[in-house]
Amino acid sequence: MEKNNNYIFYSELALPYLESNEKVIEKIFKNLQNKFNLVSNSNQRFIDLGAGDGTVIIHSALRYNIESVGIEIKPSLINECNNRIDLLKENSNELQSRLQKVKMIQGDLFQQTLESFDFVYIFSLPTMQRFLNHVFRTARKGAIFISYKYPLEDFPYLNQKDKMEIKIKDKNVCVYFYNKQSTNS
Repeated sequence: MEKNNNYIFYSELALPYLESNEKVIEKIFKNLQNKFNLVSNSNQRFIDLGAGDGTVIIHSALRYNIESVGIEIKPSLINECNNRIDLLKENSNELQSRLQKVKMIQGDLFQQTLESFDFVYIFSLPTMQRFLNHVFRTARKGAIFISYKYPLEDFPYLNQKDKMEIKIKDKNVCVYFYNKQSTNS
């Protein structure tokens, strides 16, 4: 148990929880729908690597009614997500079936496999990206990667397809969209 708590602590130092802006999240999903074939009420699957409080996956499930999985290492953030889901379910019977599509998993994003997901969302500091190659390679060809704020560099099998700049207060937030190509090169 002590070893696991230390790992969680050091993981938080290396890749702290950074919240995604809800206005930006809305624009990301509109872009996925308009340019990357996100289809509401479909069998598509979405994953957020380092899901924090679950804001992105809750949005995905509520607005688009697709299976939405979050990987988060910190138990307190998982509890926060689950509490939000419980509150939403209590307040609306209509939302219950959509919220059934949200799944928050305690785990290490660096040990995740991605072959079953259509959309992969990450808010990763550039200093941590070098540790993601083995994870990204597990994604199926054609998967769409969404990177909040920072470009995904040095992944030759990820082809940048779009970049959005969204003004939030006095700053621009960039979001990058990539298509996974074959890794056989």
